[in-house]
Amino acid sequence: MEEAPDVRFSVCGFYCCYLLRSLKKGSRNHVYVGSTPDPVRRLRQHNGEITAGAVATRKRRPWEMAAIVHGFPSKAAALQFEWAWQNPHMSRHAADAAADDGVPFDSRRVLYGSAQKKLETKLVALVAMVAVAPFRFWPLEIVCSDDDLHGDLVARSQQQQQGSRGVPGHMRIIQGDIARVFEQASTATAYLGLPAADEACSICQETLVESPRVRRRGI
Repeated sequence: MEEAPDVRFSVCGFYCCYLLRSLKKGSRNHVYVGSTPDPVRRLRQHNGEITAGAVATRKRRPWEMAAIVHGFPSKAAALQFEWAWQNPHMSRHAADAAADDGVPFDSRRVLYGSAQKKLETKLVALVAMVAVAPFRFWPLEIVCSDDDLHGDLVARSQQQQQGSRGVPGHMRIIQGDIARVFEQASTATAYLGLPAADEACSICQETLVESPRVRRRGI
């Protein structure tokens, strides 16, 4: 029997997988999946405002950041999720989800269809993936930039909830300002530098000391 690890383990500094949606006329259903520690800057890169945007997104500019998934335990974990989301037709995680009786036949058809860069495929894949191991055990949060997409994902998750592998209760699907979510998360995980001499914690009043782990990483 599969044993669920504690979902309260610490996560890495902010690193997310993101879903771009093209705003170009005739390409509104075209999407792109990537990962980044800074979704605000990455969107500007994809839109050509600053350098280093992906070649694959140039011809369908401009883009909007439709959704992000964050709360990964490590960058490697985020990259694993990114690959599975980009390639659900080749991912064993999507295969595990599709094998579940709770995933409708139409959703399975989409997962393995030819339209791998379309919005429908990525939404089906996202809801299916977060319901299977190891992703279902991570403290992930899905943030949608608009109400319509949020409502769509919530409806899909409720539909899948009828199966034996629904979206875990500890995961949230919310609508919000992605830039604001990033700002708040970055502030929460930012390294604020060495404590001052005799500086005390505002909660427990213990004297603060530098962690050896921080020194070793050279942050």
